[in-house]
Amino acid sequence: MLEVLLFSAAVSITLSLLLTPPVIRLAYKLGAVDKPDPRKIHKLPTPRLGGLATFGSFMITLVVIHYAVPGSGLGAFFTKFSWLGLSISLVTILILGACDDMWTLKPGQKFLVQFVAGALVYVAGFKIGSVTNPFTGGVLSLGLFSLPITVIWVVGITNAFNLIDGLDGLAAGISAIAGLTIAAIALLHGDQTTAEVAIILVGAVLGFLRYNFNPAKVFWGDSGSLFVGFMLAVLSINSSTKGTTAFSMIVPILALGVPVMDTSLAMLRRILRSFLPGQSLPATTLRKLHSMFLPDRRHIHHQLLARGLSQRDAVFVLYVVSCAFGICAFLVTAGSLSASLILGGVGILAVIAVRKLGYREMALLRNGILLRLYKKAFMKHVISQVLLDVAAVFVSFFLAWEFSSHPGIYVAGWRTWSFYMIAVCLLQLLAFLLGGVYRRSITLMGLGDFLQMLKAALVGAAIGAFALLILPVVNTGSNVGMFTILDFYFLSTLVIGSRVAFRALNYVFGREVVDGGKKAIIYGADGKGLIALQSLLAGEQQDEHGFSSFVPVGFLDDDPRMEGKYLDGYPVFGGHWKLEGLMNRMNIGEIVLARPNIDSEVFLRIRKIADRHNVPIRVSEMRFDPVDVYATGEMRSELRKQKTGSLTPKAA
Repeated sequence: MLEVLLFSAAVSITLSLLLTPPVIRLAYKLGAVDKPDPRKIHKLPTPRLGGLATFGSFMITLVVIHYAVPGSGLGAFFTKFSWLGLSISLVTILILGACDDMWTLKPGQKFLVQFVAGALVYVAGFKIGSVTNPFTGGVLSLGLFSLPITVIWVVGITNAFNLIDGLDGLAAGISAIAGLTIAAIALLHGDQTTAEVAIILVGAVLGFLRYNFNPAKVFWGDSGSLFVGFMLAVLSINSSTKGTTAFSMIVPILALGVPVMDTSLAMLRRILRSFLPGQSLPATTLRKLHSMFLPDRRHIHHQLLARGLSQRDAVFVLYVVSCAFGICAFLVTAGSLSASLILGGVGILAVIAVRKLGYREMALLRNGILLRLYKKAFMKHVISQVLLDVAAVFVSFFLAWEFSSHPGIYVAGWRTWSFYMIAVCLLQLLAFLLGGVYRRSITLMGLGDFLQMLKAALVGAAIGAFALLILPVVNTGSNVGMFTILDFYFLSTLVIGSRVAFRALNYVFGREVVDGGKKAIIYGADGKGLIALQSLLAGEQQDEHGFSSFVPVGFLDDDPRMEGKYLDGYPVFGGHWKLEGLMNRMNIGEIVLARPNIDSEVFLRIRKIADRHNVPIRVSEMRFDPVDVYATGEMRSELRKQKTGSLTPKAA
C-alpha cells in the first residue's frame, strides 16, 4: 500500500510541475491576470487559472494509477460511488472558478452553481447520513436532513478555501496539510481508496505550490481554490464515515480547521460590524446578511500582516496552526484524546487567538452587542418577560416531572400528559400575572422585587401540586411532594435567574473598556463610592456613540482597614498615596471623588498627581437639599404665594 501511495504522489507532483508553466502562459493569453488593488496584497500583475494545472494533474493521475498500477484501491472508488456524478460536479466547479477568474461573477450566481454541484455529489453517494455526538458518542440519523446538511457542508468548505486564498502559498499549503490529514485518517480506518485519492490531490497541490509560494508566479484563482476545497469537502465526508462510529463533525472540522475558523470568524465579524457605532451599513436584515459574503481585508492572514509579520512568516504561522488541527483530528480518530477535551482546548485557544488578532468587532461579544440588546425597548417590554417565563415554566415542569415521576406519578398517554402540562403552566403564568411580576422593571430590580417573584414561584408550584392531586387523568403517589419542591426550585431559579442575567450584563460590560472608554479610579470606598460606581456602570457619562465614557477599575481609601478588600467586586487598592503607582501601571484616565468634602491636604496631593499625568478629576455628589435651593425665580415667587395662601388658580 505504501508503495502505491508514494508512486501516486510522485506522478501527481510531476504532472503538476509540468502543467503549471503552460497554464501560466495560457492565463496571460486569455487575460486572466490578477491586477493589484487596495484590497490585495501583491504588487505586480499575476496570472490566475492555476487551478487548471491542479485539476489536470489530479484527474490524469487518477486514471493512470487506476489502470496502470496493480494493487490500487481506486477501482473500489469508481465502483462504489458514481464516478460520472462526481466528475460532472468537479468539472462544473472548475468551469465556475475559471469563469470567475476571467470575468467576475456575482456571489449569488456562484452559490447557485455550487449548490447544484453539491447536490450532484450527494446523488453520487457522498452523503452525511448521521452525526455523532462528540460528548456522548450517540449516533443521530439525519433522515431527510441528510441532503441539505451534505450540500451546506460541501459548499461551506469550498468557499472556506476560497476565502483563505489571500497570501502566496497559503491556500495551497493548508490544502496539502488538510489532504495529508484526511489520508492519515483514512489509513487509520483501513480505507486505502480515500487515502490514495487524497494523496493524489496533495501531490497536485504540492507541484503547484512550487510556483505559488512567495513570491508567487501564478495564483490558483477561483478555479483552483474552489476545486480543491470542493474535493477536500467530499473526501472529508468519505474518510469520516469509514470508522466504527458515524460522521463525527469534530473530525472534518479539525482536519480543515484553519479555513473553517477563518470563514466562521469572517461571517461573524461582518454581522457584528453592523452593531459598531458610526457604521454606515445597510439597515435591512437581508442586506446585512448579504454583507457577510462581501470581500474585505480583515481575514486572519490580513490581521497577521497588520501585526508586523511578513507574508512568509504569516503563511508559516498558519501552516503550524493547520498542522496542529490535523494532529488533533488524527488523535480524536485514533481514540487517543476525547472529542470533548479537544473541543474545549480548541475553543479556549481560539478565543485567545481572536483577542490577539485585534478584531474590533469581536469586542462586542463581551462588552457591546448584548448590552445594546439589554437596553433595547423590546427587552424591557412585558411581552419579552412573558416569553422568558413561558420557557421557564415549561422547562421547570418537565424537569420536575422527570426527576419525580417514577414510580409515584403515572399518566395515561402522551396527549393526556401534554394537556396536563399545558394546563398547569398556564395556571402558573396566571399566578405570575396576579402576583405582580410583570409590573416590575426588568432593568432596575431590587431585593424587594426578587422576593415578590420568589413568592409568585412558590404560589405557582403550589398550583401545580394542587392540580396534580385533583385532575382525574393522573394517578398520584408519594412523589407529589418531591414534584412540588423540584418545580419550585427550577421555576424560581429560571424566572429570577433570567432577571438577574440582565442586571449582570450591565455589571460585566461596565468593567470592559469599550471604544476608547477611560479607566476611572474612585476615591472613597464607602456608600457614596458605591453610588459613584453605579453611576459609572450605568453609563450616565457617555461619549458621542452612546458608550460609557468611564470604566471603573477600583477604589482608593485612606482607611487602612479597607486596603486589600473588595467593594461590589472592585478592589480597594489602598490610600491616596497609591495613586501615583496606579497611574503608571494601569493607565488611569479619570479620577472620581466620591465625596467633595475630603481633607484639603489629601485633595492637593491628588490634584498634584492628576496634573502631572494630565488626568482630570471629577466629583460625584448626591445631596438632599430643600427644593427652594433649586427653584428658579418664578418658582420661588409661586412658592411664596402658596405659603401665604395668595395663590389663585390660573385661567384655563
